[in-house]
Amino acid sequence: MASEEDDCPVWLADDGPFVVVLDPLDGSRNIDASIPTGSIFGIYKRLQELDHLPVEEKAMLNSLQSGTKLVASCYVLYSSATIMCTTFGSGTHAFTLDHSTGDFILTHPNIIIPPRVIECRHSYVNKVCCFFVMSGQIYSVNDARYFDWPEGLRRYIDTVRQGKGKYPKKYSARYICSLVADFHRTLLYGGIAMNPRDHLRLVYEANPLSFLAEQAGGKGSDGKLRILSLQPVKLHQRLSLFLGSPDDIEELQSYGDVQQKVNPGYEV
Repeated sequence: MASEEDDCPVWLADDGPFVVVLDPLDGSRNIDASIPTGSIFGIYKRLQELDHLPVEEKAMLNSLQSGTKLVASCYVLYSSATIMCTTFGSGTHAFTLDHSTGDFILTHPNIIIPPRVIECRHSYVNKVCCFFVMSGQIYSVNDARYFDWPEGLRRYIDTVRQGKGKYPKKYSARYICSLVADFHRTLLYGGIAMNPRDHLRLVYEANPLSFLAEQAGGKGSDGKLRILSLQPVKLHQRLSLFLGSPDDIEELQSYGDVQQKVNPGYEV
């Protein structure tokens, strides 16, 4: 088991079949203000070929598996309802806690992140009526850091805010500053949630959430590359994270310079 709160992984049992990586309490700075928080975890199979190595070494290597090897991932959102959203590699499904029974009830089966635009066509003999159903025009980011952002990210945000992006609709901003909450809204409503600075952890946050996003038809990116394709080299490795609908992620990446590498005025 590897946790964001611990310096090194913990080897729990020699015959344990799985490896768990987790962020036990995301958004903990918001607790006193009763803002939603969450937990994030991912599950891998234990690499049995490493069993001959010393405990510390095999624990670390098991925890540094690529996101493509995840067998399951999950987040739990603690808000007006307690929601557990999970994937085992065959779709993304959310369960809501029934406090009267203590059971988690399937309330959101087969979640599909809303695309940015849906084209609908109806044919009336020789005429075709075409209209667009727009959804997902929401971006989630800390706008207060606008002047610290690289040029590409500023141009992207300016463009979608003015409705001058690939699809002509002005985007709205929604930002909670709780990763699980911002991602949950994005998963249900569409759009894009982002943290452009090297702040979020690849192992505990980016990989599990990107697996959930992809299983819901979305994408997870560091601004250039697919998150799940990245090979972790450190347990607490940090990176930029962009999660959302494929259209939004692809348009964002087309601006090139969107990763914030300089963090003036605040600590990472």
